[in-house]
Amino acid sequence: MAALPAEQRRSIASRAATVRWTGQLPEVLRSLFWDYPFEELRLQQHQNEVLLKVLSYGNSEQVAWLRRRLGDSIIRQWIIARKGRGLTPAQVAPWISTATARRWLKSDPIARLWVER
Repeated sequence: MAALPAEQRRSIASRAATVRWTGQLPEVLRSLFWDYPFEELRLQQHQNEVLLKVLSYGNSEQVAWLRRRLGDSIIRQWIIARKGRGLTPAQVAPWISTATARRWLKSDPIARLWVER
């Protein structure tokens, strides 16, 4: 960034601020939402879908964006509220113990089928 002219840095920062305040999702997430009208998605209104897609299918860059944007405590609360439904123990590992995730899977046969597919 330091090598860019000041005008270009201002432009990039302005676009980033606009995206943050409007709740638009960044382009890095587009590939996860092939089945949604991406331009219409907003983090505030579609938080469940964003969390599920990013945690289920996201790469390290996409998960890092989610962690920066929402924070680990909100992600953890969301996982706990769902008891990890739709996610594997490996996918929830940064926020929930593997033993807890396995216990949730064991108690939910439908979730177990999904993970063991």
